[in-house]
Amino acid sequence: MITFFYVEPENVGEDNLKIFGEEAMHITTVLRYKKGEVIEVVDGKGGKYKVMIASAEKNLIEGKILSKTLLENEPKVFLTLAQSIGKGMKMDWVIEKGTEIGVSSFIPLVTLRTSVPLGEEREKTRLQRWRRVAISSMKQSLRSVLPDIQKITSLDELLLKVEDFDLVLFGSLDEQAKKMKSLARFKKTLKKLLVIVGPEGGFTEEEKQKLIQAGAIPVNLGKRRLRTETAGIVFCSLVLYEWRDLG
Repeated sequence: MITFFYVEPENVGEDNLKIFGEEAMHITTVLRYKKGEVIEVVDGKGGKYKVMIASAEKNLIEGKILSKTLLENEPKVFLTLAQSIGKGMKMDWVIEKGTEIGVSSFIPLVTLRTSVPLGEEREKTRLQRWRRVAISSMKQSLRSVLPDIQKITSLDELLLKVEDFDLVLFGSLDEQAKKMKSLARFKKTLKKLLVIVGPEGGFTEEEKQKLIQAGAIPVNLGKRRLRTETAGIVFCSLVLYEWRDLG
């Protein structure tokens, strides 16, 4: 079975690289790779390397780069998911599964109905954990780009960023919301997409109006009501399918 390992991009040279800490320990102590063996390594910036281990210590792997490829197994569309933060470990799950299917960036979102304790230290801890989840999922899914985990953002802050995207969509149960198929005309020209998913109670009417006024298109994901973390993954899967990256 193919296994990818992660190297911090600043530790990659022209023809060599170094892997430190837990990742090196996993390679040497758990998987028992030794000097002379060849491993595959990704730098999270799109580079994938075939590397021969030159030296293997408990906390340090030094390797000689044999070959390099770029953007392997990466989607052609840059998809950002702004996901309302759920209770417990729900955001961890969203980042894990979203990374697997091809999401390029995550924005943890706070709305009026978000009921999750926040604070500077708590946010720092969460962002660190979410990055570790993304790294693990990137390796597992054989991707070469590490999704960006942005800072926790309010809806008003998010709306200031919508002009950075070619298309902005948000999940809605309203009857007048668009069907995913109706957006097919956008597929060929638009490459940078933002998908916005609200909390368990949904967006308030005021929030929905703000989204629409900012140019976001409401999209109905089907007849059945989904939990927020399920909606995020289903929404992104539909987008990637319509943009011919899944299926």
